[in-house]
Amino acid sequence: ILSSIIVSHSGDGKNMSAKKGLYLSIVYVLAMSVAYTIAGVIAGIFGANLQVMLQNPIVLIIFSAIFVALAFSMFGYFEIGLPSSWQTKIDSWSTSKDKEKSQGVAGVAIMGFLSALIVGPCVAPPLAGALVYIGQTGDALLGGVALFVMSIGMGMPLLLVGAGAGKYMPKPGGWMDSVSKVFGVVMLGVAIWMIERVILIEVTFALWALLFIGSALYLFRLKNVFAKIVSIILLILGVIFI
Repeated sequence: ILSSIIVSHSGDGKNMSAKKGLYLSIVYVLAMSVAYTIAGVIAGIFGANLQVMLQNPIVLIIFSAIFVALAFSMFGYFEIGLPSSWQTKIDSWSTSKDKEKSQGVAGVAIMGFLSALIVGPCVAPPLAGALVYIGQTGDALLGGVALFVMSIGMGMPLLLVGAGAGKYMPKPGGWMDSVSKVFGVVMLGVAIWMIERVILIEVTFALWALLFIGSALYLFRLKNVFAKIVSIILLILGVIFI
């Protein structure tokens, strides 16, 4: 989406300076951040009652199960996102805008805001995890700030794309799967952290041990030296928990 905006502003594709590309990217990313910030504020407001509910062991178990499900989504077992019909309508609406409407700053901002919905399926598990956590706090300010910061982090690669006038785009590949799996492991850790309030400490230690040792065995299969070093550290932690 951002690349098409940059190309549309550059005319023949050669008249885009790094300064203008970065400016368009900043507008795009800030507008995208507004959408996520609104989601964070809403989660904080409507999650105020969750603080009381989370004293209930059943609710804690349910929330922990949600994080486990999100983790398995990151591992690629299933996908979470808007219904395909909604995605198609949003995508077609955004691409149907003529060139003149996309030239202005307002047009770029609108596209940035809509992109938060279009790319939703790509970030659904981490986003859902963040919203669940924010809902527990019942803090609308924290929710808005946290989601704003998260979206700015998501937008950093886009700013680099804009600074390069759209010439340098990250290529999809195995590294994206690795990042997803890392987030999946983090979500399993959050699930253990939530449920440890209502289970025996011995069971908690066993779960942490399984998580660390399982991650270590997976990483050790990789040929990357850094991955092997991390796997050894995780294995040692797993043994300590045992």
